[in-house]
Amino acid sequence: MSNETEKLTINLGVVELAQIDILAERGIYSNRSDFIRTAIRKHLENYNDKIESALTPISKKKNLTKIIGIFTLSKKELEKLAKDGEMLNISVIGMLIINNDINAKLFEDTVETVFLRGKLIAPKEIKKIIDEMN
Repeated sequence: MSNETEKLTINLGVVELAQIDILAERGIYSNRSDFIRTAIRKHLENYNDKIESALTPISKKKNLTKIIGIFTLSKKELEKLAKDGEMLNISVIGMLIINNDINAKLFEDTVETVFLRGKLIAPKEIKKIIDEMN
């Protein structure tokens, strides 16, 4: 996956926490966070089909980009779409990064829909356009 992380606070019972500490002390996990990240990843694998199905609200659209992870949209990609007269549909679970050199007009001319579950990094005017899409 990615090195991009978000902080999460959870409450665990003392018994579960003690068990995690034993596994870390025995070198099975490097620390509590390592155990929790590994457990979450393994559990998410069990529901991969359900997670991937969340990418499909716009699945019948042409030029659909579906990503679980981090997707960066570049000016070069959008300029090619504009030149070809095509529109992009984006479905992301994770993080969508829209480069700062992309202006609102180019974005509107080349991106038809955005479905995002996660974090958006984009210029303010493009964030506004995406908010209006949803």
